[in-house]
Amino acid sequence: MGNKQNGPDRPDDSALGVHTEAPTARLRAQSARIAGAPVIVMVQPETVSWVSADGTPRARDSVETVMQASGARTFTLPPDFEAEAATGWQAHLSPSTSEMRISRPGGLAFYEGTMPTTPDWPRDVAAAGTAVLITGPMATLSDFEPLIAKGRVLWLRVPFEIKG
Repeated sequence: MGNKQNGPDRPDDSALGVHTEAPTARLRAQSARIAGAPVIVMVQPETVSWVSADGTPRARDSVETVMQASGARTFTLPPDFEAEAATGWQAHLSPSTSEMRISRPGGLAFYEGTMPTTPDWPRDVAAAGTAVLITGPMATLSDFEPLIAKGRVLWLRVPFEIKG
């Protein structure tokens, strides 16, 4: 995803084009637990979106667009992750290497990179067969709660396989 000039967290120029395979190449994956459920929080350090003063989105970022097109729900407190897995999505993680891939419908990459976990996180995901994918226009995890209050955090349950 990255190159020597851009660094590991910067996409190649080809990833910025109209036909980008992974529109969210600048994401960082964080494993966590929320309300007892294993979740993946996708932090978007370089998110760009435009919101009116009243909170109405004027231009959405590609992550938000992809999530909403697949039926993502708004994250609320307390969290309620009751939903079937999204159709056409696939995800897998190799705990030995921390390599993870999440594909959206059509097999296009949503995320390709790493995500370290605790030893119990992959076991719980393997037992459930799914994980909850959470994202929003957050540059850091400290942005998470304020964005929940604004209704800008989305979640989607995705089929998930632990490999190796």
